[in-house]
This record gives sequence, structure tokens and C-alpha cells, in this order.
Amino acid sequence: MAEALPNPAAPRRGKLKIFFGAFPGAGKTDAMLAAARRLREAGRDVVIAVLDMHGRGDLESATAGFELLPPPKSPDGATLRGELDLDAVLRRHPEVVLVDDLAHANPPGSRHPKRWNDVDELLANGIDVFTTMSVQHLESLNDVVAEITGIPEAETVPDTFFDTAEETVMVDMSADELLVRLREGKVPTAHVKGAQAQLFRKGSLLALREIALRRTADVVEDEVVKYRSAEKIATTWKTHGRLLCCIGPDAGAEHVVRSTARLAGHLDESWTAAYVETPHLQRLPAQERARILQVVSLARELGARTVILTGNTVAEAVIDYARDENISTIVVGRSARRGLRTLRSLSEAIAARGDDFDVIEIGRSGADAGAPVAAPSFKEAPDPRRGEKRVRYVWTVAVCVFASIVLSLIRAFDLANVAMGYTLVVLLVAVRWGRGPAIAAAVLNVVAFDFFFVPPRFTLVPEHPHHIFTFAVMLAVGVIIGQLAGNIRFQARVASHREKRARTLYEFTQDLAQLQTTSEVIEKTEEFISRHFRARASVLVPDATGALVSPTARGMTNPFDSTTAQWAYDRGQQAGAGTDTLAGNEFLFLPLKSPSRTRGVLAIRPERPRDLLIPEQRHQFEIFGALVATALERVHYMDVARDALLMARIQGGDMKLELQRKPLREIVEKALASLGALLTKHPLSLDVAEDLPLVSVDVRLMERVFMSLAGNVAKHTPADTPIRIAARVADDHLEVSVEDTGPGLPAGREEAVFESFSRGENEPARKGAGLGLAITRAIIEAHGGTIRAERRAEKGARFVFTLPLRR
Repeated sequence: MAEALPNPAAPRRGKLKIFFGAFPGAGKTDAMLAAARRLREAGRDVVIAVLDMHGRGDLESATAGFELLPPPKSPDGATLRGELDLDAVLRRHPEVVLVDDLAHANPPGSRHPKRWNDVDELLANGIDVFTTMSVQHLESLNDVVAEITGIPEAETVPDTFFDTAEETVMVDMSADELLVRLREGKVPTAHVKGAQAQLFRKGSLLALREIALRRTADVVEDEVVKYRSAEKIATTWKTHGRLLCCIGPDAGAEHVVRSTARLAGHLDESWTAAYVETPHLQRLPAQERARILQVVSLARELGARTVILTGNTVAEAVIDYARDENISTIVVGRSARRGLRTLRSLSEAIAARGDDFDVIEIGRSGADAGAPVAAPSFKEAPDPRRGEKRVRYVWTVAVCVFASIVLSLIRAFDLANVAMGYTLVVLLVAVRWGRGPAIAAAVLNVVAFDFFFVPPRFTLVPEHPHHIFTFAVMLAVGVIIGQLAGNIRFQARVASHREKRARTLYEFTQDLAQLQTTSEVIEKTEEFISRHFRARASVLVPDATGALVSPTARGMTNPFDSTTAQWAYDRGQQAGAGTDTLAGNEFLFLPLKSPSRTRGVLAIRPERPRDLLIPEQRHQFEIFGALVATALERVHYMDVARDALLMARIQGGDMKLELQRKPLREIVEKALASLGALLTKHPLSLDVAEDLPLVSVDVRLMERVFMSLAGNVAKHTPADTPIRIAARVADDHLEVSVEDTGPGLPAGREEAVFESFSRGENEPARKGAGLGLAITRAIIEAHGGTIRAERRAEKGARFVFTLPLRR
């Protein structure tokens, strides 16, 4: 097939408009045609590239006046009806093109496997696209829809592409109305025959309609948020019922979380749990901070999205976040009444600052109901800054003594000037060393002022009672200055940390975006986290049996560590230090959850264990884990896409072997060199004699075979697992083996490893190795050979394939 025709004149990326429906027959194609007709009447250049007429005469008449591009032709000259001629559209380059059925799978030999890939290329060339799809074709909802209808759907569109649409139009119809259309014969019979008939039960239609409406509401909600941000609208629009739960430091915070979870369940709404780090809360003991983290984890387990905020006051931070996220309902715990109540409660503070919010206050009477959340047991390391903090107070005493000496030598100063001098000293100490030293300096200076300067001197009893008021003012000013200086230092430190965190995340994201293989993602992650967080980091991934291994040999050396990591992977939950599961471990184990499955575990052991108890720092580790999981998912699907395109070409007979006579050892060495660092931790034994007969093969494809077989050993076995490649002449063919001493193949699954599955379902690792080995078999068989997998008698796996010797 011809290569893509670049269009350098395209000034922008095209806009995608999706006509979205709950089920076939809802009228998506009619709605798309109606919208296209309005554009054509307005003078836009609109053409039809693919339109499924469903045998309906009314649709054929509705296309009158439109330019219809012809379908493509197969290599043998046959017309491929219902298919998209991508190159013809690119050559025609209309303003708007109609492409029906976005989820359609292209025939073998096409440039892209799915029609949405074709649409993506059209958009990249500046062409606007109108298209249609039903909810059962959305990737994230595929399993849910299959459970409802009993019909698995192979043709899907990724959510990431669906969400790029400039506009999503919901084409809605009630279940009863569709059933009437079905009885009247207005729904194509192809949709209602055989297994597809199960989809048109009324219960299935109602469920599909609800799912489609909810998914469309999510899209519209995102559009509202973007509009409010672009227009700088500060007020909250109550367009949906999301809840914001405020997690406080007091006992009973878990009761607020559980109450919010129940409320969200009753309302069938999503909710967010937020904890705010203020200057006061940052000075909480480590045990208290660890307990707060447990409450945050509880909220996450109950289905909340969790965030860690920072600010001077809780009310200020909560309101700012709620406005940004357009959340109108805030849930807080009732503040305890202590003595004479002079301070406003959190609910009152929120109401005073934002009268457009609904505030729900949870009573404290239920604070003891249910299991209280306690801080996990851990061995707290000594604070490395404790010595530095003590030195600050020593310097504070020294500065106060020096100031008293200087002021006593300057006889010209009256008492008022001496008092101002001491106030200046407190200010300087506060700016340099913070709140505590400033308050200490205020106390010392008041004592020194009374003892050395206020008559009678060298006594603490002043001559005139009004001096007592002076001492009180000096002390109050010193304390206030210290408090303000402490807040300023905290804000500066938070701003610095935020800037550093944002820069670090940006750099890490940029680095991950450039990586092409799983091994590169793992190496970059471990190196980056170790360097930026002064922590030992290891990415553990499952081998062929589902057991975690470390491809870079930075994994766990303690069996207890490995057990904890495996627990976190198998259950998809955090474990280790700072959690309530196997908390005695020094590592924190974060499962790397991607949309399709858990890809592995990120193990982190900071130099300072207390870093795991700082909510904001812990949250950053979790963000890094999410980025790593996304990167592993991305490179997985990149491999799947490359393999699928290659597999389609091999199976479709579209690929011609470029045979060359080459020494097998040369091919093997070049393939192993291409794997690079992936094999550095695996001893390699190469038993391929240089005097073997030349083999007539497609060199590029045969290198792919060795890269696949050796790469699988490196990715699915522990570091230091030996790899042996051997070759010998057997009759009229060459027999090549690749073997290892790793966990081996599951019993009875030797043939299953060659099965191809490319959609990335949540399948156990032991069910196969994806398309990699399927392609390996296809390449070998294309060369006239065979391949098989075996379990070694001692330990490990062996792959043996043959190549005919053409003379």
C-alpha cells in the first residue's frame, strides 16, 4: 500500500466530532448526515469517505449533493466496499470528511489496524472529521458492556483518543422507541441476528443507555471545566454533585471519611478527600502524620480521589481547590468546642469565604463508631536536623548577649531606643532562624532589658509599674514577629518544594516520553528516583510465572522484602513502611496500576524513613508510581501495535522475504547487540560455530527472532539467569536452541506461549508472552522451519527452532 502523503500545508490539527450512541439503530448516522448537510449549505467543503447505508434507501437519498469518495481496491483489483481509502482522502484534502463507524477494524495489509488510527492521521493533516460510534466500542467500558449483553466486542476505540474529540454529540433514543423501530424493520437486520440479538433485550438497552449518558456527562463536565478556566470564571457552577471531604488531624477523621463515602454512595456521585498541610500541621509528631496518611489511604480504599494540599489555612486551601475543580459541596467534621469559643469552626470559615458552597458538617457523636484508624508501627529514625536546631538556640543566646553588651556601651540611648534595639534583634533572629529562636530571643531580651537597663538596675523588679506594660508589649511584639517569620519561612519552603516537585515531575515525564522499551523505563525510573530523592528504588516486574523479578538486579535481597513486594503486586495494594500491611519492612511497595492490569511494583527506601510519613512526599511517590505504570503501559501497547502490523503483513502474505545467505553467528551477535543493557545482568553463552553452513534468511526478521527469544529471558527471569544459544546441523536443516535456567514454563502451557493476543487484557503472565512469540513462530514458518517450546529437565525453558539449509 502507498505510503502516507504528508500535507505540509495543513496549518493546524483537524477537529474531531463524534456522534455517540448507546446502541446500534439509535440514529447516529442520520444525525451525522444532518450536521454535515448544514455545514455544506453554509459553504464548507464536505465529502463522504465511508458511510454504512445499512441497505436503507432513505440514507442513500440523504447523500444527494455530497461528493462520495470511492472505496479502495485490494492488490488483486477487487473493490473493498465499506473501507476507507486513506490516501484518496489525503489527496482530496477536504475541509470536513465523514467517516462512519470509528471502531471498525481495517483489513489485513492496511496502513493502520483500526479506523480510528486512520482518523488520527486525517486529523494530523488538518482535516476535520465527523464520525460515529456506540458505547460498546469504548475500550474502558468493553468488559462492562460484555457482562451486560453477553457479547464480547473485539473492535474498540481507546478512551484517550475518544477524549480528544472537540465535540461529542449524544444521539439518544429510549429503549421502547428503539424496539418499535426494530419491529418496523428500521434497524439493520445484521445487528439483530444471532448472538447480537441479546443486545436488543430491553434490560440491556436500558443499561447501555445509562452508561452512554454517564460517559457523555463526563465529557461535557470536562468541557465545562475547560471553559471556566479559559474564561477565568471564579464562581462555582453547581452542574454536578461531586463531594469534597476535608480530612483533619483530630481523632475521628475516619468517621468523616466513612460518612462521606456513604453519602456519595446514596447520591451515586464521585467524591474527593483532601488533607491540607498548614504550618501548624506540619509540626505534628511523626506518629500523628502517619495516622493522617492512614486516613487518606482509607478514603482511597473507599473510592475517593485523594489530594494533598498546602496553604496558610485549611479553609483557604479547600476553597481554592473546590473552585478550581468546580466542586460545590464540602463535607467537614464538627469542630470540638473548647472553653470560651472565640474562633470560627472550619465550616463557618468556609461559609464566610465562599457563600456559594454547600457545607455539610458531620457530627462528632459518631467519631468513636467503627474501627478507629491508628498510626502504623514503625521505627522512627532520629531527626537529622535536631543538632542543627539546637545550634540555632545557641546562636540566639550569643546574639542576645552581644546585643546587650553593645547597647550597654552606647550611653546616649534612652530606654525607648534600647527597647527598639532589642526589637530589631528579635526581627533579625526570626528572619534568620525562625519562630522558636525568635520567641526565645524575645524572652531573653525582655529579661536583659529589665535587668541591665530599667532602674533599679541589676534587679528584675522595676521601679515604676508602667514598665511592666513595656515588658509585655516587647514580649508580645517578639512573639508576633516570630510567628509571622515562621509563616513566611514555611511559605518560602513550600514554594521552593512545589517548584522543585513540579520541575522534577516535568523532567521525569519528559524522560519517560522518549523511552521505547520496558528495560529503558525501568532503568530510568530507578536512576531518577535514586538521584532526586536520595532513596533506593527498584522496579519489579512479573516473570512468566507471575513472580516478581528485578531486571536490573536492584531488587530485594531479603526474602521478607520479596514476600511483601509480591503481596502488594498480587492484591494491588500498598504495603511495607508507612502502611498498615507488613509495616516492619524498610521499603514502601507501590503497585504499578495501569488501566488494563498491574504492571509491577515500585519499591522505595528513602535515606530518611520519616519521608514516608510526610503526606505531600508520600503523595509524590504515588504520582511517580502512576507515571511509571503509564509508561510501562505505553511501551507495551507500542510493542503490541508494531507486532500487530508485522503479524498482519506476514499472515496476509503482504511481506516478501528478502533472503540473503549469511553466517548464523553474525546474525545472532548483531541481534544481541541490539538488546543493549537488557542483557547486561544475564551471563550469555554462545555456542554457535563460525564454520556452520550459511543460512538463507531475511536478516532483519531473523534478528527479530533472536531479540524476541533472548529478550523474553531477560524480561521474565531474575537477574544473573544464564542464557545459552546453541546451533548445530541436523540432516538438511539447522537446529537452533535458546535456553535459560529461570522459573521455566508452566506445565502443560508449552504450546500456549505461542498464542497471540494483542489487546492487553488483564491476563496472568503465565498465559503467554503476547504477540512476540507468535510473530517468532510466524517468521520461522515463513522461512520453512518449525519452532517448539520445552521445559528443561533441570530447571528453566528451552526454545528450539529449525531452518532449512538451501544449497
